[in-house]
Amino acid sequence: MTPFRAYCAHDAFEAASRKTKSVTTLCKSLLLAASIAGILGGCGSKQHEPPVKAAVTGKVMLVGVTVVRTQDGSLTPNMSILMDAGKIVSTAPAGAAAPDALIETIDAHGKFVVPGYLEKHAHPLGKGDPTGTLELMLANGITGFHQMQGSSELLAERKAGALEMPQDSPALLGMPGTILNPLNAGTPEAAVATVRQQKAEGADFIKVIAVNAPTFFAAQAEAKRLGLPYIGHLPSGVDAAAASKGGMKSMEHLGAGDSIPIACSSDEEALKQELAKLPPLKGPPFKIPFMDKIVGWYMEKLVANPYAKADARDIVRLQHAIDTYSEDKCRQLAATFVANGTWQVPTLIRLHTMEMGDAPEFVNDHLRYMAPTALKLWRSVAQDFTENLSPATKQTLRQAYAMDQKIVKLFDTAGVKMATGSDMGGAFLVPGFSLHQEFDELEKAGISPLHVLQMATLNGAEFVGKTATIGSVEAGKYADLVLLDANPIDGVQNMHKIFAVVRAGRYYSRQQLDALKNRVLTEHPAGH
Repeated sequence: MTPFRAYCAHDAFEAASRKTKSVTTLCKSLLLAASIAGILGGCGSKQHEPPVKAAVTGKVMLVGVTVVRTQDGSLTPNMSILMDAGKIVSTAPAGAAAPDALIETIDAHGKFVVPGYLEKHAHPLGKGDPTGTLELMLANGITGFHQMQGSSELLAERKAGALEMPQDSPALLGMPGTILNPLNAGTPEAAVATVRQQKAEGADFIKVIAVNAPTFFAAQAEAKRLGLPYIGHLPSGVDAAAASKGGMKSMEHLGAGDSIPIACSSDEEALKQELAKLPPLKGPPFKIPFMDKIVGWYMEKLVANPYAKADARDIVRLQHAIDTYSEDKCRQLAATFVANGTWQVPTLIRLHTMEMGDAPEFVNDHLRYMAPTALKLWRSVAQDFTENLSPATKQTLRQAYAMDQKIVKLFDTAGVKMATGSDMGGAFLVPGFSLHQEFDELEKAGISPLHVLQMATLNGAEFVGKTATIGSVEAGKYADLVLLDANPIDGVQNMHKIFAVVRAGRYYSRQQLDALKNRVLTEHPAGH
């Protein structure tokens, strides 16, 4: 997106630009990289003191609970679940086992148990943590997350067992190296070299954001050759079907651009020709000292909501795609995704907060958990959205979100594999709470409660190749659970009604979860 040009006028950036004209081109091209939280990192993590009251550990038994089978939504009532050493030892009818004084027994009659929620698109690791991010995630029932931005340093820390995370934290399920962008993948050759380097460093997957089409496909081919999943955005000009056929494992944020809307347009070829006229994304011809930091200084607002400074030409093209949306074309695309095993992580709540960036509903009680600097930035971005965009542009963006919802529903009906993620860290997305907002947005799009639950549990486990240990409530699997006050199959709202959480066999009561949240408020007062 062209709005990044507004951030290229600073003296320091101008000084760098005088060294090479391509830096100015790079500055413009990095919008897509920033559009959904790319190169800046995230909310961070930090070591904290133990909870006010320690979670129950050792042998723990939940008695009288109804087990929700994530494979089909069936219920098995009045069960006992024995946990020890971080795993589920057994599930059996309540009362089948003899009383044991060494087992901590939890009365869970009337409660429903599901696997812990999985946040498939998150950025909690990296920078210092101003909000107690990981604890807020756990307090909201998230027991595992996919870290969507890594670095050589983070990968080295993990390899050495020195990755700093609090005890009251979800499990890290996967992490890439530094995201592919024009700074480290400005050419196909540079991209291939970066993919090889990240493989050597121990990256679990390759994440791509804003590169040109030849570079995108070169990196994809190398990742496939090395056995690394290729995940991320569809840069402008990259054909969605071709990316799927090339083996892209997951498209985040419905591609994070206009590739999927264009593929769903009856005027696809004309839109592609329009994109072909745009200058290709390029990196600088040589490495500029501190270039990543220079760019980072100007990306924060853009990352929070790139549409706050939307370019008129991009909006016209988006409106064209909306006006020519074809359900038949979209079904064909969905069939391609199904055939090639291409996943979608829609992050509808992220798209919602971007495309309706001044909606009053996003100003809520959750913001009290955020640091003053984040709140100031978000409010400034919302003001930019309100003041900079014309009523016609705002109407186009509202229509775009309605199209996003329509596409997600069509993908679900067609059998495209999907998982839940929220991209917390974008404007008005508070860690932990934002995933629950994603559940609600999926329901509004027409996704059934069972499918939302599966996206948040079983599907996420399948995506990371861990169905043997997570994703369902069964003996031998990790004791990562959420206890609910009501049946989640009856309605997505019941997924919010958390009675307790179990993480690695540690039982957190509702009171202990509230204590985690309160500690975040105490240790990281946001202030207003």
